[in-house]
Amino acid sequence: MALSISQIVAASYAAVEKKKASNQWSESALLRELERQGAIKKVSLGATIDETLDYRRNAGAVVHTTDLQPLSTTKTEVLTAASYAIASVSVPMVWSKEDEAKNPSENQKVDFVDSLMNNALESHDDLMEQTLFVGSNGLLGLDTILSETGVNTIGGIDASIETWWKNKFDEWTDDTDIEETMTAVWNSCAKGSGSSLVPRILVSDATTQAVFEGTQQANQRYVDTDDLKAGFKTIGFKTARYVFSQYGTDSIYFLNPKSFQVKASKQFFRAKGKEQELDNAQGSRVFIYSALQVVTGNRSRLGVAFT
Repeated sequence: MALSISQIVAASYAAVEKKKASNQWSESALLRELERQGAIKKVSLGATIDETLDYRRNAGAVVHTTDLQPLSTTKTEVLTAASYAIASVSVPMVWSKEDEAKNPSENQKVDFVDSLMNNALESHDDLMEQTLFVGSNGLLGLDTILSETGVNTIGGIDASIETWWKNKFDEWTDDTDIEETMTAVWNSCAKGSGSSLVPRILVSDATTQAVFEGTQQANQRYVDTDDLKAGFKTIGFKTARYVFSQYGTDSIYFLNPKSFQVKASKQFFRAKGKEQELDNAQGSRVFIYSALQVVTGNRSRLGVAFT
């Protein structure tokens, strides 16, 4: 059946305590964790986002066979770049003057326009979180950046040819091998003990995290006392924080904020445009806008454990 309470009636009635509308749908767990760990970078953008890569060992490096062994005079080639097109995210807000007339300050249950703005920001972040898992319209997602074979083209570099650009990957079956598989992927991303470029963020859906959590009951480990104060817990795996998202899948993604980033415009990230009156209508509109892209400058340090 149709909803009996209209949007404007839900926003207004006389002489009550004001409060924020209760959000029924949004929870941007991964986006919040990326921000917390500094993986969302706000920069001044150009035509593209280019990540300079030191992609191989100097080909002239040798262990001497004699003390006067001739050395290579071939020009040193060790640098290249991954190049990413910029994508856009927009959220429109449109309302009528009649809406405002029905929501004067003395009769507000919630401020109508402020509530639209809060919803727009939540909608922006919710759409970004969803797209982080499944890319859309040029905005890259984890489903393409971290493939189950590692050999697709990202940033203009074909990993089937340039094998150094492959991400790490492994397959798990159930609770009997999920921890072993996660350890193998984490170690592959680290490339060695003591590495500073180890995964710092793990993310999947809630069910997959629960499978892993079920294997840890005897020695379950959580991170951050602040999480406990907030009433929820973040599971720790090695030195990484393992979060889940409502948009996650049964693939576990292994990320670190130095190798996986959301590069966003310093000038246009969650930017509120100017309020404009509608042409030939008694109403107004405002847009929330972001210019950004999901990028990696070190794909070999990222991984996925899939099933």
